[in-house]
Parts: sequence; C-alpha cells; structure tokens
Amino acid sequence: MRARAKKGNDPKPFPTTEVGRRALNAAVRPGLTFSEVMTGMITKGSTDPIEGYENEAAVAMSLTAVVDIANLPALLRDPHHRGRWAAAGELPVWGGPITSGADGDFRLFRRTVGQNGKPVREMVYDTFVTVGGQTYLLRGFKVIEPGPLWRAWTATTTMYVRFFDLGNTAGPPVAAGILRLSLGGFLRQLTTMRVTGGLSLVDELHFLGLFFRFFAGSLVRTYLLRRRW
Repeated sequence: MRARAKKGNDPKPFPTTEVGRRALNAAVRPGLTFSEVMTGMITKGSTDPIEGYENEAAVAMSLTAVVDIANLPALLRDPHHRGRWAAAGELPVWGGPITSGADGDFRLFRRTVGQNGKPVREMVYDTFVTVGGQTYLLRGFKVIEPGPLWRAWTATTTMYVRFFDLGNTAGPPVAAGILRLSLGGFLRQLTTMRVTGGLSLVDELHFLGLFFRFFAGSLVRTYLLRRRW
C-alpha cells in the first residue's frame, strides 16, 4: 500500500518502479549531486557580511559549491536535511585559488533563530578552505523567512559568508561579505543536477521530482503560507 504523507510533514519518498523500491533497501541509495557558482565581494577585517560587501576595500571572490547528497530519501526525512559539499573558487587578492580541506557541512532549510530573535530557516554551507597557503573555516548561509513572494529569489541566491581563523574558530570573523548566484548561474546549476545510485531513467526522474517538490514546497510554506518553520 502506498504510504501517505502526513499533513504538514515533508514529503516522504516512494519509488514508482520495482528498481526504485529495491534502491531504498540497497547499500547504494538514491543520491543527488549538483554545483552552483556564486560571485561577490568580501573584506578582510569585517565581521558583518553586509558591511563587508559594501566596504570600499572589498575584493572580488568567486565560489563553486559542489553539493553531494549521498542518501536523498534520508535527507528528505532528516529535520536538518544534511548533506556534504566541497568548495573551490578564486580570491586573487588573497593569493590565489580556494580549495577545500575536507567535506563540508551542507544543510537545507535548517531551523534556527535569526538575528532579530525570530525563527528562520537557513541553507548552511560550512567547510574548511585554504587560500594563499592559509586555512580558514568558511561559514556561509542563506536566510529563508516569510516575506513578499519576490524575495524567494533573493533569499535562495544570496549567501552571507564569514571567514574564521583556523586557530580561533570560535572568535570573531577575520573577513566577511556576500556572494550571489546569478540567473545564468541558476540555469547552469539546473543542468548539473544528477541522481546517483545506478537507477533507471524513470526512477532518476522520480527522485529528482521529489527533491524539487520538497524544495518548492518549503518555499511555498514560507512565502505564501508565511510559516517560519
């Protein structure tokens, strides 16, 4: 019997073919990978991303985030919606390319409390990166909270970033700024989406559809139904 999702819960995956059903119990589960390229400005010495972006001393930065969701059904069920990601990019003024030291922590629509004290959801991108021979903790996040419908685009394409010194990750940031995903970058991101796990085309499309349904449904709850969590 087909499982029915409870009202108010995230949609639960249910495969449409026998191959997809077996995949849920196999060692290799359906996963998802995609990449996005964001560009913007950051400033050394700034602790606030907005100030760091607008500062006259801000320098250009590009960041490529390669997201790897090893188990898509598990991510949809997990309240933290956690995956992994790797960073690459350019920060020429700091001495060259950005490279990842390890798999980063990616979270989709994490529930938290915003700076205004109200509940918000965030897309979280945390990882260690090396730039110009120095290693930093990079913390990036996108803020999702109720507002006019047009803000959904701005919210999902604007990343606030902070760099922390490796020896004092609990201390103040050593740099901060804002990165943005352009419309062209978003369209290219869609072309990079791949379902992993060796499934048939039908099941790949099914699981890809589940992800889009979850993503779009979360935005509908936020920007049309005005729900914070």
